[in-house]
Amino acid sequence: MSYQLALKFFQLAKDEGMMGQGYVWITAYGLTDIFNVVGYPALEVMEGVVGIEPYVPETVKLNKFRRRWREKYRSENPGTSINEPITSGLYAYDTVWAIALAAEQAGFVNSDFVLSETNNGSTDFDKISAYKAAEKFRGAFLKVNFTGISGQFVIQDMQFQLVSTTYKIINIAGREKRAVGVWTPGLNMSKILEKKDGISTIIWPGGSENTPRGWLLPANKELKVGVPVKPGFGSFIRSEDGIPKGFCIDVFEEVISNLTYKVPKHYVEFGNGEGESNGTYDELVYKVYLKEFDAVVGDITILANRSLYVDYTLPYTESGVRMLVPVRDQRQKTAWTFLEPLTADLWFGTGSFVVFTGFIVWFIEHRTNQEFRGPPASQIGSVFYFSFSTLVFAHRERIVNNLSRIAVVVWLFVVLILQQSYTASLSSILTVEQLQPTVTNLDEVIRRGDYVGYLNDSFMPNLLKRLKINETKMRAFSSPEEYNDALSTGKVAVIVDEIPYLKVFLAKYCHNYTMVGPTYKFDGFGYVSDFFFTSLHLSVFSTA
Repeated sequence: MSYQLALKFFQLAKDEGMMGQGYVWITAYGLTDIFNVVGYPALEVMEGVVGIEPYVPETVKLNKFRRRWREKYRSENPGTSINEPITSGLYAYDTVWAIALAAEQAGFVNSDFVLSETNNGSTDFDKISAYKAAEKFRGAFLKVNFTGISGQFVIQDMQFQLVSTTYKIINIAGREKRAVGVWTPGLNMSKILEKKDGISTIIWPGGSENTPRGWLLPANKELKVGVPVKPGFGSFIRSEDGIPKGFCIDVFEEVISNLTYKVPKHYVEFGNGEGESNGTYDELVYKVYLKEFDAVVGDITILANRSLYVDYTLPYTESGVRMLVPVRDQRQKTAWTFLEPLTADLWFGTGSFVVFTGFIVWFIEHRTNQEFRGPPASQIGSVFYFSFSTLVFAHRERIVNNLSRIAVVVWLFVVLILQQSYTASLSSILTVEQLQPTVTNLDEVIRRGDYVGYLNDSFMPNLLKRLKINETKMRAFSSPEEYNDALSTGKVAVIVDEIPYLKVFLAKYCHNYTMVGPTYKFDGFGYVSDFFFTSLHLSVFSTA
């Protein structure tokens, strides 16, 4: 692009308001010299532009050359605004020197042409090969390596490109050209070598020092974002003094804040002004297709029929539909619960062993121990009393025979084990609930003819019909409180809903209910937009 064309281009950009805040203009070296050639007109219309040019270190040789060049150029062009040679001019000067050095090294060569060995062209020019002097000059020129006024002069490759390892970053600010730093491959940005301070701050279009975030919406364009009005599950979306709040809004705002560009927006509630929705979710989504909204933010489920006329971001919640059912404790606690730790056989065996142990001790002791003698009724009482008192280690009869003592020790060991097991089992029965769902699958609900609950204004009725649930057996509810009331009073046997809603419900009523059954896969919640908005933002939104 020529300098004059570039000047006109930036003038038109300024007239269209594209040289203001939020825009970024970066020019390659081909246009960076425009400031030296055109001067003030370019500085005026290119305020905030950032450009690059090869870095030329300041040397005594360069300063002397500039002084000589300025004196000669001004004498030949009185009134000129150009004060110094441009960088490409310095390269041209060194190139002339390189050509002279290469010619000197090549020396004199016979100027005859050499005919080409191939002859497959349609013209006589194809028969001409190379000039011997040119071949030798070319080889000498590729080997030239010297320090010129622009720095070290070295040819990079066979395309005759100069090596430039450092580039200067130029910024137009205050209608003047200033260097803010240098860039070297592998080392990134650094300060100008001749400056004592660090990297200067870039002044962007509009005079701002804050780095622009990049892409912007068209001028004066503000996104109109529809928000559903849905009382009940306020943790997802709700209105506080006319301001949308909730999880869906928080996620959306976080995404907006992580974008690399600014997105002006304002929320519009889809309600009747009395805290109720102005229509169904399908109608709200269709408003985007009708261009009444640019996007919709809320607990909008991604459905195939809606995707025919709008687009979605990637889902931001867990997907799927499950059943919510009450749970019941399978253990019934009564006055006879204390008998449950042991089976009937174990109770009978324990009782028999008690009587047997008492009889064995009496049989051994009553011949020599006065405490086990007396009338028959007293001896029978001693047998049973001694055995049962050992259960709580409270026996008081003195034992004098070693055989009796062995029998009692064995019995006490059995009693210790039996007592500890019984205590642990009874504690578990009295304190730990064995909760089991009242329903495990929808087939059981259909067979019993029970009612099924679902969330009002959702796609659940269509799903339940596909699962062969009679429409007369469906009941709609709008809040976790209504869910709890319906399940606890038996109005419905199960609630079928999306997993995010069920998790919100269980966070409040976790002790009496649980999720059961298979998970019916759906795509979860996503933000809605029209196809134009999608082409500009949606992929970035999903990534963010």
